[in-house]
Amino acid sequence: MKNAKIANILIIDDNINTIDVTKNALKSTNLYNIFFASSGKKGLEELSIREHSLILLDVNRAGAGWYETSQLIKKDAKYKNIPIIFLSENACKENIKKGYSYGGMDFLKKRFDCEELLYRVSIHIEIYLTAKELQNEINDTKNLLEQYKFATDVSSLVVKTDLEGNITYVNDKFCEISQYNRYELIGENLNITRSDDISEEVYTGLWNTIESKKIWNGVLKNKAKDGSIYYVETNIIPILNSHNDIVEYISVKKDITKEIKLKEDILATQMEILHTLGELGEGRSKETGDHVNRVSLFSELIAKEYGCSDSEAQLLKMASPMHDIGKVIIPDSILLKPGKLTEEEFECMKNHTTYGYEIFAKSKHELLKTAALVAHEHHEKWDGTGYPRGLKGKETHVFARITAIADIFDALTNNRVYKKAWSVEESLELIKRERNKAFEPKLVDVFLKNIDEILEIKKQYSK
Repeated sequence: MKNAKIANILIIDDNINTIDVTKNALKSTNLYNIFFASSGKKGLEELSIREHSLILLDVNRAGAGWYETSQLIKKDAKYKNIPIIFLSENACKENIKKGYSYGGMDFLKKRFDCEELLYRVSIHIEIYLTAKELQNEINDTKNLLEQYKFATDVSSLVVKTDLEGNITYVNDKFCEISQYNRYELIGENLNITRSDDISEEVYTGLWNTIESKKIWNGVLKNKAKDGSIYYVETNIIPILNSHNDIVEYISVKKDITKEIKLKEDILATQMEILHTLGELGEGRSKETGDHVNRVSLFSELIAKEYGCSDSEAQLLKMASPMHDIGKVIIPDSILLKPGKLTEEEFECMKNHTTYGYEIFAKSKHELLKTAALVAHEHHEKWDGTGYPRGLKGKETHVFARITAIADIFDALTNNRVYKKAWSVEESLELIKRERNKAFEPKLVDVFLKNIDEILEIKKQYSK
């Protein structure tokens, strides 16, 4: 029998003969440690000394308070789960019913058969020890869960919601970052913390994921009670019941606001440096820094409308100011010449694409690698007649194709040392004529479709 050798049995009986018979029968198995007490009071004292797995309690003598002893044992939380087998000469239906009402688990008639005694004892001890072991495992699991909960609450923002997204629990750290009191959040929809500028697509994708019983993870931009913005790295976990149905959602979040703002500061610094370098290249050719700002913003707008992701459009916005950085190496006699360049001078001027590429080509940073690409390819043409490599169609990277049309439009509509500014109408006519020649047809269509926004940028960044 499982764990039988460690089982202690307490016999409570004032009849020494019964105790001896019962003790000898149980000891014959070498499976139990037997203890005894001659009264209910001494029995309770024995229970307080050591742990027991079974109690055999004599209820033969009327008025001796044996049933009440059982009742006292069952009232004590420390002993209430210990099984009690009543021993009695009179195992009538009435006494058996009374015994169960006082907490007994079984009823055995005295002058019992030893095999029957051993069988019933072994069954009750097995059930008790198994139940105790399971309870210990449950307690251990509960204790671990409490510790996990504590560790999570200390280190993370935690929110629980029902199936509609209504808040049912928040921890202190979430209240702190959101600036709401707990009572202001419980019962409210989690949208109360949603930033106004988050696209509906983000939340549609989120709900589609968790409703399919999968974990969603990502970064969310949230709004605190005072309107300030914070960012949280979020894992939303569907909680399932035994029928595999979702019963609630738990969100475990980490505040990454400082990291996001630091990244934004770094990106802003990088953009400022690249714009400054871009202006250096343009400044040598007597063009204003507004040119690189306009090309940067034109490129971002066109990229988004063309179908590039937000991150790709942002990358191009930062890299496109570098398209003419190679001009810093072109001699002033060519770069600043007011008239038409000779064929030899033009060949020298074309080298600015390669020079710009070589400035950044060795970098492993994605931004500088993109700047190298744009500098190298922004004078390539859709029909393959461009320079420096004569790339055709989509052999030229889309970033360079976008920068090319943005650069040409701005160059045409502004004064240069070698020409006066064209009108917007004249410039658009040239772009249309160069559809499928210098420029990708789809890009021309996107450019013309968004000309109002482009002209607004041009107006804003023109002196």
